[in-house]
Amino acid sequence: MLSPRTIESHIARIYRKTGVSSRAALAAVVTRNTGPEGSARPVQNLAPRPVVEGQRLLGRDVEIGAITKALNDVKAGVGRAIVIVGDPGIGKSSLLRTAAAHARSLGIPVLTAHSEPYGAEPAFAVLDDLHDLDPDRIADVERMLAATATRPLLCVVAYRQRQLSPPLAAALSRAQVDVWQLGPLSVEQARELLGDRPDLEELHREAGGNPQYLKMLAADGGTAILGELDGLGRVELAVVQIAAVLGGQFHPDLLAAVAGLDPTAALDALTRLDLVRPAEPAPQLSLRHRAVADVIYDRLEPSRRTDLHQRIETELARRAAPIAERAYHVARAADPRRPEHATTLIAAARGLLYTGPAAAAGHLQAALSLLEEGGAHWYEAKVLLARTRLLTGDASEGRALLETLRSEIPGGPLGDASALADSSRIERRLGRFTEAGALARAGLAALTDDDSPTAAALHAELADYAYDMQDFETSRQHAETAAELARGHLDQVGEANALGKAALAHLFTSDQASALKKLARAADLLDTVPDATLVTNLEAALQVGMAEGMVGRLADSERHLARGAELSRHTGQTYIHPQMLTVLGNAQLRSGNLDDTLATLDEADRHVRRVGDTATEAVLMALRAEALLWRDAPGDLSDATAAADRAMAAVGGRMTSWALAVRCFNAEFILHIGDASRAGWLLLDAAGGEELPRFTTWRRPRWCESLTQVAAAEGDPAAADRWARLAEESITQLPSVGRRGFALRARMRAHSVRGDTDGALRSAQEAIADFAEGGDRVELARTLLAAAALSLDAGLTESVGGWLKRATVLADQCGSARLAAEAARFAACF
Repeated sequence: MLSPRTIESHIARIYRKTGVSSRAALAAVVTRNTGPEGSARPVQNLAPRPVVEGQRLLGRDVEIGAITKALNDVKAGVGRAIVIVGDPGIGKSSLLRTAAAHARSLGIPVLTAHSEPYGAEPAFAVLDDLHDLDPDRIADVERMLAATATRPLLCVVAYRQRQLSPPLAAALSRAQVDVWQLGPLSVEQARELLGDRPDLEELHREAGGNPQYLKMLAADGGTAILGELDGLGRVELAVVQIAAVLGGQFHPDLLAAVAGLDPTAALDALTRLDLVRPAEPAPQLSLRHRAVADVIYDRLEPSRRTDLHQRIETELARRAAPIAERAYHVARAADPRRPEHATTLIAAARGLLYTGPAAAAGHLQAALSLLEEGGAHWYEAKVLLARTRLLTGDASEGRALLETLRSEIPGGPLGDASALADSSRIERRLGRFTEAGALARAGLAALTDDDSPTAAALHAELADYAYDMQDFETSRQHAETAAELARGHLDQVGEANALGKAALAHLFTSDQASALKKLARAADLLDTVPDATLVTNLEAALQVGMAEGMVGRLADSERHLARGAELSRHTGQTYIHPQMLTVLGNAQLRSGNLDDTLATLDEADRHVRRVGDTATEAVLMALRAEALLWRDAPGDLSDATAAADRAMAAVGGRMTSWALAVRCFNAEFILHIGDASRAGWLLLDAAGGEELPRFTTWRRPRWCESLTQVAAAEGDPAAADRWARLAEESITQLPSVGRRGFALRARMRAHSVRGDTDGALRSAQEAIADFAEGGDRVELARTLLAAAALSLDAGLTESVGGWLKRATVLADQCGSARLAAEAARFAACF
């Protein structure tokens, strides 16, 4: 009698091969394909029937199209043999089922390898899992493949490369066949399969685009692997279970020690079945995929799982294995009677804090379950756990942990300056800037040593707080203090971070020379440190990249921000990932890479709501609105409007530095879509009135140029001249490439509204040169088109052709349908 486990495995294998997901559906398949007594029905010539719309196979349109063409060729009398190769779960069986459905829809009988002889009528022969074929059937397959050369027969077979026997491989090499390697699904196809979820890209990366693994990792397809476990002997099953508990790669010697037996023969058998694969460096091995290990692991009885973890940890401790390797097993079999388990977990968490904060959080939670509240190591574990929550973007939970400590422990975090630095950072991430500043000041007051890494971190926090409050002089003072302290403690990343903040503060206090000097030093430091050091403070990449974007060093900005984004993505430091991507998106937008900009901002948007970073959400939506406006694909304008509305909803009544920038971006967006009066009112409201008290010297040129455009639209030459003059005065105080272009374009508009076409065109040509030097392709194209419009209006056509050709090329490089359409419209007039 078969055991329930064996029966379940058989059913799972049938599910996998038939594509059904319930016993009721399986019964329906059996009823359709058997007679009253359960005997197999013969293959019949069926009338054509349409393929059901829902039978489209995700990600295989090219293959289905090719098979459909081959089926039509068969109807015309031309045969063909196709071999489909791919890893388990890649979709070979699904492709064969879909191909069979298409054959039936064309009225072509679907045969199997048993359905000889092959006649003169068109037919479709299909054979799945060729690697499992009995050796005495190889000759049958050879005859079937050979028949495609002389008969109207399409033969499609599928197999796993690693499990193909030498005799079968030799037979295929002799046949005339087309070999198709079935590739992985793309990220977008994975999104269609699983739906939009925040961990989609991580799942896609771990699954390698394999649809079966994607479902398994998403906890939606675990039964698919059960059929492969069917038939394993006792030793093979024990070995594969230990391999799953070991996780990742393992050494056969370690597995043997844990199993208490010689696993050589079992590992050889499992390798032949492609459940175990060689890994690097040899002689390491691993299960075929993490998803396979997860399914096996999840089916282990709790007692068996715990016992294996304990045995593995004991053996690793005997071998003096790294603490991180041991902690993985300690966390899953922690024993309150062994106090060293808690200290092992805390030490491992400390080592993983920046490279794997999510794993560190798991270790700390396991450690806390072993510790008495208020006892030794309990407070340290709580503070570290709060820090991991900040790094993984769970700022609210981190805040709750630290608040609990403050309320329950007399003199707890209030006397712990490092915990207060964490609290300040968390409050700032949650948009509570006043609380963030208060906690950082309390941290400095609690310090007994003013010259310490903690003091540097607190001064950096106060620099951020002052920047958010637009108190740029105070921000500069704290940033420079933080940089000096970090330098004294040989903290290159901390120094780079503080210097990036100081550079921004210098810009907004009209000291460009000092800003550029600080920024150059910060960039050198950032380029010097290895990734392993940079991950301890990824804000350094953010601050330096942001400052470089401000001064027009767009290539350097993209380089540093892309590095930071990759590290935050790789380590799971999701707290900073959306902000890093948003600033990177801004650099890409200014460089005119609209598709890259939108892809970057889309990734940021998938994370930002979970992190709860209101400021980043508002800025990225404002940038998204601008990028969509210029791309102007079908539906982009409505999406851009929705993004602009979402940005303003996030701003609310705030008047912080980021909120001011978003208000101005929104006003500019409204100006671009044709409501000049409203745009002007919104800009002046954001600026605090006509004296523009909230606009720093650094920010004025762009927004004054927008106000000049409003004045020109309203036919107000005096206002246009005033705003242009303010933009020029700002450039006189702080000259810089890119910003100068806005001031020159403002003067162009002021000249134009007064009818001075020659003056307007001189300013336009200077603005064109400035935007070209700065690499701001969208603004360069806009200025070229504005110059062309001025010339056409005045009947001066000498330079128009060149300007329009250049604008058209730029529009194509940027991917801007809006700019291209405007260039085409002027060209038609020309």
